[in-house]
Amino acid sequence: MRHNHLWLGALLILGIQSMPGLAQNGADTALRPTDAIANGDSGDAGAFTKTEEKPPVPAGAVADTILSPLGGYGTAPPPDRGSYDVPDFAPVAALNKQLPRWIQFGLEERLRWESFSGGGFKPGNRDSYFLNRFRFGMSLQPTRWFKVVAQFQDARPIDLKSPVGPPNEVKWDLKQAYVELTASETSPVSIRVGRQIIDYNSTIFGNSEWRNQARSFDAAVMNIHVDRYRLGIFAASVVNPLDIGISHHQGGNNVYGLYGGIERVVPKSVIEPFLLWRVAPSVAVETTAKTKTGRLDEKAVGFRLRGADIHKFDYRAELIGERGFAGSNKISAWATTFGAGYRFSSVRGAPRIFGGYDYARGDKNPTDGVHNTFDLMYPNAHDRFGISDQFGGQNIVSYRGGVTVRLHRRLFVTGQYLDFSLASATDGIYNISGGLIARDKTGKSGTHVGESFETFAWYELNRRVSIGAGVAHLLPGTFLANATKGAAYTYPYVVINILDGKRLLEVP
Repeated sequence: MRHNHLWLGALLILGIQSMPGLAQNGADTALRPTDAIANGDSGDAGAFTKTEEKPPVPAGAVADTILSPLGGYGTAPPPDRGSYDVPDFAPVAALNKQLPRWIQFGLEERLRWESFSGGGFKPGNRDSYFLNRFRFGMSLQPTRWFKVVAQFQDARPIDLKSPVGPPNEVKWDLKQAYVELTASETSPVSIRVGRQIIDYNSTIFGNSEWRNQARSFDAAVMNIHVDRYRLGIFAASVVNPLDIGISHHQGGNNVYGLYGGIERVVPKSVIEPFLLWRVAPSVAVETTAKTKTGRLDEKAVGFRLRGADIHKFDYRAELIGERGFAGSNKISAWATTFGAGYRFSSVRGAPRIFGGYDYARGDKNPTDGVHNTFDLMYPNAHDRFGISDQFGGQNIVSYRGGVTVRLHRRLFVTGQYLDFSLASATDGIYNISGGLIARDKTGKSGTHVGESFETFAWYELNRRVSIGAGVAHLLPGTFLANATKGAAYTYPYVVINILDGKRLLEVP
């Protein structure tokens, strides 16, 4: 594994940038910052160019976590104007400039060092390793109404303790392969069919770009955008990554959905109603059932209201309810989220203070035949509940507060504090994939899970290289002290993101 693309580290000297998490999302023009993240195919020259400001992003090109963060910008630098310290050098972009406009290539590279101690809240459980992710693909668009995109990905760990496999190791997989049809560049309707990225909502349906292999769907998606109304209609099946080779989805494990957006009802805000229907051939059921597995038939109905630039305030509020059946068990669960921020733009460093609250229902009685624990479905993993990434949105109550400060024209630092408790003392605490970490069915271990102290920073070297670093320290509360070994968890990381040429994680 030590031979994995280490040669790409030399490209860092050349100054090539990446913006992770740019994905399919129907962004609202009223909310989209004009100084948002750089478009990777902006026609840059391939040789060194003067330092210049980041251009505005095309409509809808920003990932959901960038559009409406609860706290700081965990997966990418925050949107901002200003000059760069180092000029660009982009060989693939230079190649694209020599080619016909209908054929373009794109390269991405991400190298992340991370470490942890107290894994599983066990003393002495530690590791330190690198995660390398290389992507290369092409876009063919012979006409305005027809486009084909294909992208390969090779994601590997270096010095990671065994066992090694997905999501950290996925060798030479097919990340994207789709056809997109539209009447014209300005058409209100577009259709995309094939393997693709979907990132409508970071709470319940996102692409989880922080993971080494991230998430893809084999899907058919129709996007409609007329005036202030938009609607995404999709049928999708998540791709289950293999260790090596082209991954496939599981037959019968599907999600169908409608994801809408209505602008200008509330000033500088967008209302996003949605309906998701998830089915799967086999899921675990409660212990009272005669069989231990059953068919999943689950519906999630919700809405999100989010706004920005409201007298220096931004906010986000969300409510989701889930109903259906898991085998013979009924499903009855719900979750809510609220976050708000305020930017002191006249103060040096333009600090933004923020706060957030999350609640996701748990199951008080594991033997009553009713499943009350909220289902994550397909959330974004990183910084959903802090950058320690230890907990998922199930049976949890979370409070967050912090501040982001601009220390230099391209250097931003965030500090935040999070406090976690169980929504139900007789249910457990779950990880970001929905796996159970610990549970005390008697409820005698208490409800306070712990608190996390975190700081992270982003520095954009130029439009093609961004560097991030962070550290989280999670102190166990009474529940983890009683239900686990009770060790504190510490997670530091350093990441370098690179993009050269055409950005292929783009929006229809």
